[in-house]
Amino acid sequence: MSQQAEPQTPRIDPETVAALERLVPRSRQLVITGITLIVLGTAAITILATASIVSLVPIGLIVMFASLFEMGVGHHARAEDGPVTPWLKSGMILCFVGICTATAPLLPSILFTTLTGLALMAAGWVRLRATSFTPLRQKSAIIPVSASLTILIGVLLITRWSGDNITATGNLLALELVATGWGLVGLGLTLSRYNRN
Repeated sequence: MSQQAEPQTPRIDPETVAALERLVPRSRQLVITGITLIVLGTAAITILATASIVSLVPIGLIVMFASLFEMGVGHHARAEDGPVTPWLKSGMILCFVGICTATAPLLPSILFTTLTGLALMAAGWVRLRATSFTPLRQKSAIIPVSASLTILIGVLLITRWSGDNITATGNLLALELVATGWGLVGLGLTLSRYNRN
């Protein structure tokens, strides 16, 4: 006698669901925030491509500035006495990455790439976990792709793929900003569709 296994229902985190519901009216602002991060990431790539002397200090400042936007998303998703939302956690981690990047000239190279890589992997994991625990039927594929790209960039930094090449490291961080921006655009569009239903 063969028993058919019941289909597994995905685990849904009630706190993430509540946070997403608080973000639904702000779906347009999420798209604008995502576009802002894409512009900041593109500006960072342009700075690295056109600078005669390459420094990670302006890239770190751009990353810290961008982290404020993600922390703002997390703040709006948080209940008054509720737990810290995934976007707030991710924004705080991104701020740490910005601080590490801005102080990169003061840190040993191996310490900088290890701290930055671990922080990016943590931020990507927080975003990926938040995405997998959402009950939205029409999830945007760009959200988990963006989070996975952040994790991959963290792995590349930890393995010192870019070596001591400041331009390559800066471009990886700028690419991470663009990926985060696309993830927020995807989240905003997904919540906008959810709001219409």
